[in-house]
Amino acid sequence: MEAFNEYVVMMEDHVMASRNNKEIESIGFEIRRLSEELETTKARIAALEVERDRDVRRASRIARRDIAGKYREVLESLKGRRASKKKEVSAEIRLREVTANIDLLNELKDGGLTVDAELPRLKEIEGDCEGLVALAALPDWSISELDLPQVSDDSTNQVGGSSVPNDFVSS
Repeated sequence: MEAFNEYVVMMEDHVMASRNNKEIESIGFEIRRLSEELETTKARIAALEVERDRDVRRASRIARRDIAGKYREVLESLKGRRASKKKEVSAEIRLREVTANIDLLNELKDGGLTVDAELPRLKEIEGDCEGLVALAALPDWSISELDLPQVSDDSTNQVGGSSVPNDFVSS
């Protein structure tokens, strides 16, 4: 009977060990499954980071193109304003010249010289010049009122040019 009791105790130990082995095996399978899931998730995260970086580079290129286009527009506007200003200045110079000539002729006339034929012609030119000055006048010749695009600190802090690697610029 004592041998039987030892056998029962040994079998109980074997059953307990068997149950523990099955639990350990089950836990091992769960660990492998979770490890595979972790690796899959890491791969997905890496792919998403690559996609995000590509999207950021693309958006950065588009933004730089937009800013360059806006600066071109500003420069064209400045060229137009400069041409208008040159016309205004030229017309104003002509007006002052004609006005000075009128004043001179008035003085000559007052001095007893006869210049009655020249004076009406110069007064007519004066009226034409005043009209040209009024047409060419600009409200304000100031760059401070232009609508310039804003540039972020990130793009101005770069040393040596673009933040986009050279192999991505061509794409």
